[in-house]
Amino acid sequence: MDSSKNTKNDSVITVADIVETIEALAPCGLQEEWDNSGLLIGFQKKPVRKLLACLEIDHEVVGEAKALGVDIIVTHHPLIFHGVKKLNDGDYKDRLVMELIRSGISVYSCHTPFDKVKGGNNDIIMERMELSAVRNLKGQEVASAEKMMARKEAADIGRIGVLKEPMLYKDLISFAAAQLDMSIRQFHAIGPLDREIKAIGVCTGAGADLIEMAATAGCELFITGDVKYHEARDAVLSGMCVLDAGHYGTEKFFAAAMKEKLGKKLGDTVEIIESKIDLEPFAVL
Repeated sequence: MDSSKNTKNDSVITVADIVETIEALAPCGLQEEWDNSGLLIGFQKKPVRKLLACLEIDHEVVGEAKALGVDIIVTHHPLIFHGVKKLNDGDYKDRLVMELIRSGISVYSCHTPFDKVKGGNNDIIMERMELSAVRNLKGQEVASAEKMMARKEAADIGRIGVLKEPMLYKDLISFAAAQLDMSIRQFHAIGPLDREIKAIGVCTGAGADLIEMAATAGCELFITGDVKYHEARDAVLSGMCVLDAGHYGTEKFFAAAMKEKLGKKLGDTVEIIESKIDLEPFAVL
């Protein structure tokens, strides 16, 4: 989208313009091969006056979008992940898709591209954890989106950085809870709590398949979500600590971040709204 046209009364912003703006920030070419980022439901020529940013879509988010009169939802997790062969109102997700189409609401997913891109989910956690000397999980510079696409480096989906001063793991858990706005009861801590930690790796969402790469990179602690028992055992055997902060806990900052980034690009041409629906599926006991 030509930024020279980006004034309130100068031009109409369409769904296609929103797609162009998002992909300038986090190109679809960055997505993992198993991912399904992009325009999943598209009324491309429809004018956009209101945009809703959220982590993912459920019936409450659809209700919120309809009540607000939004024209497009920008979500992190794809509503449609696999090939669609049928739509059946007996299926929960199919009903969501059908309701969005009936309501004329487009949906764009910015999933693994936003995890990888500079300033995306992983960098948000690195900043919150006050880590410096940030690199990818092979120790390479966090490159531009174009360079990431060219080098196709698996390590770009994660990060490694260092604390200003070493901390005991047990103290670091309390620090992480405060920085990530979580309760320590939401964490699963893997590894010796009395270990001194300075080098920390991060992969937001479900990044347990990167534990071995993180250990090789020199991470003493790896922060991610959705760690299974055998993955936790592998981490213990590798000698690395792992803090499972949950899938939601490590990615819940997406909506606010996307609102901020799009706001800088679109100005007041589109009203950008952060969803108020709490999507955390686990209760803190």
